[in-house]
Amino acid sequence: MKIVLSRKGFDSQYGRIPSPILPDGTLLSLPIPTSESGRRFTDLMRGDRSYADLIVDLGGNAAMAQGCCHLDPDLRPGTASGWVPAFGQTGAAQTHLANQGVGVGDLFLFFGRFRQTELGPDGRLRYVRHAPDQHTIFGYLQVGAVEQGERVRDYWWHPHAENPDPLPNNTLYLGADRLMATDLPGAGVLDYREDRVLTAPGQSLSRWRILDWMTQGKMSYHSALSIKDGYFQSAAKGQEFVVEATADALEWAQAVIRPMSS
Repeated sequence: MKIVLSRKGFDSQYGRIPSPILPDGTLLSLPIPTSESGRRFTDLMRGDRSYADLIVDLGGNAAMAQGCCHLDPDLRPGTASGWVPAFGQTGAAQTHLANQGVGVGDLFLFFGRFRQTELGPDGRLRYVRHAPDQHTIFGYLQVGAVEQGERVRDYWWHPHAENPDPLPNNTLYLGADRLMATDLPGAGVLDYREDRVLTAPGQSLSRWRILDWMTQGKMSYHSALSIKDGYFQSAAKGQEFVVEATADALEWAQAVIRPMSS
């Protein structure tokens, strides 16, 4: 079995602001802007406010906020007929996943750049002053099925089915019904919790906590040289980092997903 750490959402290149940790602890991953998708930031809602409203509140580009976005992974239950949680990949990133043998039964953990927010006196969302940017795990998907090529178009609501031109090695990973040997859904979103933060306390964004499994297992794009004095240096390249699921790595992943009370 493999665990895939998959970096998604707004970053310094796409969107240029951190996704918000909302005051109630919701990790609201902001999907990257694109000109190819039919979904718009104004269509996506959090309560009575659109993602576009929240982006503008947080100082994001107002023109971008009126445009389209690439909602992928799609983990929050949708209203589309036949909706299932899904994640799509193509091009060099999919080639990497294929070369690593990622498929049915493997587990994606999605992380992104987040910062704590609060409501200001005017009722608008704002970043907490001096709050750090943190790489934080916001969702998961255990692969129940893999669809490729023309079969991806059957999932018409997903952005990887919307492009009119065939995408090279276009692949869709669909969530399993249940998460490995639990009664939890096979895919879903997570709220903020300290053990879901990858970034080491007091360190810059890409300097992660050294977890026990990092010293024993293998992670693509990384090596023993990634372990530094007091932190693990995550790679700048690559959308997905594939980890061999040692017993320690699997125990960590399950703990990250499980509700604290279970």
